[in-house]
Amino acid sequence: MDYEDRDEQFEELEPTEEGDNSYVTAAEFSSLLISPTDWTIETLYRQIGSQINLSPEFQRRNVWAPKAKISFIESLFLGIPIPQILLSASGGSSKSFLVLDGKQRLLTIKEFIDGKFPSGQKFRLKNLRVLSELEGQSWEEIEKNDDWRFELLNQTQRTAVIRGWEDDRILYEIFHRLNSGSVKLSPMELRMSLYPGEFLKFIIQWTDEVGPLHELISKKSPDPRMNDVELAARFLAFSDSNLIYAGDLKRFLDELCTRYNAAFSDDENAVEAVRSRLANMNRAIAAGIEIFPDKKFCRKFVNGEFESRFNRALFDVLVGSLVNSDVRTWALDNPEQFVSGFKEVSTTDAFRRSVETTTKSVNSTRTRFESFYDKIHEMTSVRLKLPTIANEVTN
Repeated sequence: MDYEDRDEQFEELEPTEEGDNSYVTAAEFSSLLISPTDWTIETLYRQIGSQINLSPEFQRRNVWAPKAKISFIESLFLGIPIPQILLSASGGSSKSFLVLDGKQRLLTIKEFIDGKFPSGQKFRLKNLRVLSELEGQSWEEIEKNDDWRFELLNQTQRTAVIRGWEDDRILYEIFHRLNSGSVKLSPMELRMSLYPGEFLKFIIQWTDEVGPLHELISKKSPDPRMNDVELAARFLAFSDSNLIYAGDLKRFLDELCTRYNAAFSDDENAVEAVRSRLANMNRAIAAGIEIFPDKKFCRKFVNGEFESRFNRALFDVLVGSLVNSDVRTWALDNPEQFVSGFKEVSTTDAFRRSVETTTKSVNSTRTRFESFYDKIHEMTSVRLKLPTIANEVTN
């Protein structure tokens, strides 16, 4: 059905590395309590924003297009069974919930009853396939008819609430196993729920402004799936010497969010420092796009050709090198040599493995940074500082 269709996926973006290192045991799952219940649409609507947390940051980046939302609302009026909504009790509270699956459905219910799409346009039911008598009407008009009002607000929605979890790794594991067919949270969206704070609000607002980062991932607007936010977070994490990468990208980015949320609350200079670093990241990306024409920047070079898919592991090392102003200036003056150096490194077995398989391991991460930064030193005489990477081997 239309409302189950995913928004256009970023076809050139390789799958995120997160979630592979959960290490969740069966014993941890045995402590979970899952409570299925049937809530009416009216009950769900009243809880959104009070007990069910859908932050304004989330709402700005809706995934469903208006057509899909209208189709979903028509399905509710028709009483068509809808996949269950999955919530998690937040922080041990019995009255506050995180949304693991069903965010788009909840947002659509709220928008329809509130009467507006996120754009500010009035939410009217248009091009309905069955209920022609509701064509062109808004909720404000429909609710005047008691029968239609009752029909929607008293529809029940199966909702399951997960309680008793002690570690957010369990939620990540559950999130990765969801197969309902609806649009699911990305790892970054789930992180937004688990680690709310001023830093995450800031980075979403910063990525709302379309720039080189969006051009890099072929987006003309902020990415509903938060790939732009995740990439900005990766850059900040790998460029912060106080953060130690130990082979678990999820924990690495979680720690970034925790520390920076605290810093944004305690240090008035933290915001401008991060803003400056992100501006430098954009300068590096813009340079990379110029140096590697035809969407070749941050793409693997294999068998004499550039692949089309964006590679996050290459993003880390290429952008990490070009944020250095001396390297960036040299590369812009000598683009062919820079690209040639990248191709040369890409032909080595160790570097190729580090960006293709087990890319998140300590060994692979260190290998790709060391290999390319050594090449940078060879070409430019600039010795770049490596990220802080743990010594122990983590696979």
